[in-house]
Amino acid sequence: MQCKNINLYFSIITSVAQEKKKSRKYDSPEANKFLIQIHVPLSRVSFYFILFFLIFIFQGVSFYVVLATLLTLGFTTACPAKWQASLCVWLGDFLSAQLPGSSICLCSAHSPGVLLFTPLIAVYVLTHLERFIIQSMQIYKDVQEGGGMQQLFYENYEQNKKGYIRDLHNSKIHRAITLHPNKNPPYQYRLHSYMLSRKIAELRHRTIQLHREIVLMSKYSNTEIHKEDLQLGIPPSFMRFQPRQREEILEWEFLTGKYLYSAADSQPPRRGMDSAQREALDDIVMQVMEMINANAKTRGRIIDFKEIQYGYRRVNPMYGAEYILDLLLLYKKHKGKKMTVPVRRHAYLQQTFSKIQFVEHEELDAKELANKINQESGSLSFLSNSLKKLVPFQLPGSKNEHKEPKEKKINILIPLSGRFDMFVRFMGNFEKTCLIPNQNVKLVVLLFNSDSNPDKAKQVELMRDYRIKYPKADMQILPVSGEFSRALALEVGSSQFNNESLLFFCDVDLVFTAEFLQRCRANTVLGQQIYFPIIFSQYDPKIVYSGKVPSDNHFAFTQKTGFWRNYGFGITCIYKGDLIRVGGFDVSIQGWGLEDVDLFNKVVQAGLKTFRSQEVGVVHVHHPVFCDPNLDPKQYKMCLGSKASTYGSTQQLAEMWLEKNDPNYSKSSNNNGSVRTA
Repeated sequence: MQCKNINLYFSIITSVAQEKKKSRKYDSPEANKFLIQIHVPLSRVSFYFILFFLIFIFQGVSFYVVLATLLTLGFTTACPAKWQASLCVWLGDFLSAQLPGSSICLCSAHSPGVLLFTPLIAVYVLTHLERFIIQSMQIYKDVQEGGGMQQLFYENYEQNKKGYIRDLHNSKIHRAITLHPNKNPPYQYRLHSYMLSRKIAELRHRTIQLHREIVLMSKYSNTEIHKEDLQLGIPPSFMRFQPRQREEILEWEFLTGKYLYSAADSQPPRRGMDSAQREALDDIVMQVMEMINANAKTRGRIIDFKEIQYGYRRVNPMYGAEYILDLLLLYKKHKGKKMTVPVRRHAYLQQTFSKIQFVEHEELDAKELANKINQESGSLSFLSNSLKKLVPFQLPGSKNEHKEPKEKKINILIPLSGRFDMFVRFMGNFEKTCLIPNQNVKLVVLLFNSDSNPDKAKQVELMRDYRIKYPKADMQILPVSGEFSRALALEVGSSQFNNESLLFFCDVDLVFTAEFLQRCRANTVLGQQIYFPIIFSQYDPKIVYSGKVPSDNHFAFTQKTGFWRNYGFGITCIYKGDLIRVGGFDVSIQGWGLEDVDLFNKVVQAGLKTFRSQEVGVVHVHHPVFCDPNLDPKQYKMCLGSKASTYGSTQQLAEMWLEKNDPNYSKSSNNNGSVRTA
């Protein structure tokens, strides 16, 4: 765009910006004589901007504007009429811009940008003139002269962040036309990835809508509904799943803004929301508010979220997550009679599962696949010929040329001091699970040599007997000096292995199966993931069986026989390299407990993935618990809590108390239930 003559330019420069201007060098030495510099207080920049804007807009002039920390405006009255309706706004991060047809430089720094036209700006400003004048009399930064545009141009200036927009998942980001600053390439990739994820979510939602439309339209035609359409297209309802038995009823969990109350087995009555649950709830609330305010301008009101009073949630395994939320909102009406009042609303929400998608975790290795096919079946060797085109080397043709690689060796580490009877039982289970099937494992018994271990000689003798019986088995005793410390023992034991060794931190009061060993291998990934199984712990058999002969089956999983140790992290499958990476055990921890929690926290802080799940292949066999009063107070309290949890189930303990204290209580043996008689 060319303007033949430029008669007048003026600048609005704050005191801060003026200092910046002094250090700059203009491209033309004649620039200053065209500039009228008006020094105004910081709090009046917006007001003077509107004042000069009105003066020149009513004169029918066109002008150039650079929106920046240094606000520089150029006006001309000598341009042809066809250019008088134009307005150029420079955007981007640059230090100077040459005005077309002149030697005047407009300086700008740190600004996003857009190309607009004078009629649009004029209509916008004149329409909101009253509000602009009121706002302009307030204190604003000089970068906020376009107050009406702030919601469209997202600017994120945080100290020491250097362009990093920390929270991308919020409504301000979703409404913004531009995001600024965003100059660091890694942050740009992060932003691009987030925008793609938003697009994916929109497409998935649209897919669900199409499935629902297909199901709806099928009612008006004779077309057959596919199973996938019926599964994904069922209308939203809390009754999509119809329970047929009492056990099938899906219970709700009660929640507040901070806590989650659950009656699920092995869950504490009240617990704080973890980060994943909190993030999911925040995301749901954000989506609800965006839906409510979708037509806020048309309706002349806007509604702000204040807090969650209370709510309910549950997960339907067939269809998705379901929520009932009681929300405290702030209703703001800006059309007609203005008002601001708090309101409460109930929201009934469902997050529907979309179509299941399978993605390969790793890229297909043609050579490895061909070798595996040849090893498994010679009759399928013709498949290898077709795979030769995919790899530049010769593939083997016979399964006899290669042997299946042996499973990864698991190094089992057991700290031991006393407890000879438990050690006998453990070795019996180890023989049945590992020695007889010839499992690829190594057993390392970390035996304390302190005077408090009177069973040391018998334990050494028992290990010698097993070595004689199984001479090819990899077993050893590693002496540890000092008083018993599980952290010290495991640290000493793990020091005997290289970084690629898979370690299994075990206890002498456990029994495990061969299937668990396979899951230990599968769920532990070097440099990525550590397996912390949630093991089953038995109740006291004297209480469970009420004086009868206990069952020999340790793997009986019922509410009566035991519980899942959600609070325990001591049983671990981890590679030695990852143990070193997180910092290892805190060997200063003496006696019972805390070393497992400390290691788990270190793993989380190191950024490694933790795999937690109920493990049916490991059982903690009940034994009397002694809590040393000389322990650290925190350890002693944890020990007492663990001891109290091992007596019996809440129901059985309540029945025992009623039998002893309530003469009108009788227990029915026919239906294995309890009744009270008058």
